[in-house]
Amino acid sequence: MNKFDYEGYNEEKYGSDYWTINRSKHKWFSNYVKLKIFLGWALDVKNKDVFLDVGGGVGNWAFHFLRYFKKVIVLDVSQKALDKIPEKEIAKVKGSATSIPLKDKSVNSILLADVFEHILPSDLNKMISELNRVLCPGGVIVIYTTHYGYGIDLIRKRMFGLMDGRLKKSEKRYSGHLNRLKFEEFENLAKRNGLKIEEHRYYGAVFKQIIEFFKDFIARALEKLKGKKSSRGGQSIKEDIKNIKMPKASMLFLLGLLSRIVYLDILLFGRIYRGSSIFLKIRKPA
Repeated sequence: MNKFDYEGYNEEKYGSDYWTINRSKHKWFSNYVKLKIFLGWALDVKNKDVFLDVGGGVGNWAFHFLRYFKKVIVLDVSQKALDKIPEKEIAKVKGSATSIPLKDKSVNSILLADVFEHILPSDLNKMISELNRVLCPGGVIVIYTTHYGYGIDLIRKRMFGLMDGRLKKSEKRYSGHLNRLKFEEFENLAKRNGLKIEEHRYYGAVFKQIIEFFKDFIARALEKLKGKKSSRGGQSIKEDIKNIKMPKASMLFLLGLLSRIVYLDILLFGRIYRGSSIFLKIRKPA
């Protein structure tokens, strides 16, 4: 695959509300883990003038950085996504991760959350080069993406022939994923652009996979009981729960408990076991 219509794909997804606004710190448990690491790493910069959320969509992550940076920017290829961001304080910039319409050395901290895997392998070096160009010396790039490792789900899908190369057939079909790299390949991309991976944590080793399995099982069962249908089993139930603005105390307790169980993946296996996802903290030399 030499070309991909990034704009068309994302416009369709946001136009159909496949990706929606969500400001939750839990969002079915994974937000807790992501936000804990995103904030810890992205704030590790000398100056907190400008934060850039690349591929930030409707601002679900950028929202949480408003209190920490003087200026927060969401860059996205989809105008439909940018138009849906309700916060006036968030600057909206239409553009691609491979051609960022910002000045050189104008950003202190950059986040790519669930974005890297949506870029063609042939465009990855160009994207990292662009991120490096707009990043100030001493700034950081925080990435959360898929990883070609040994998460339970990846192992299971390899065993049962549910993979297409390095990608799960399901993620190619439903999620638009275009790459899945090994840690060493991330390292080479960074070095090629004069950057260094300062920290990394593997994710999706054991606890996340177990909780995700039961979460999906329960969502599918509830969907069937309610007579609902969605493109992916249980998705309508997940959306219903995700969009609850003020969860009851019992639900908040359950979400918090499960979120912390999922975080055990980072605490126990983050440095040693190559899970199916990875967090990367990349630093530009001062």
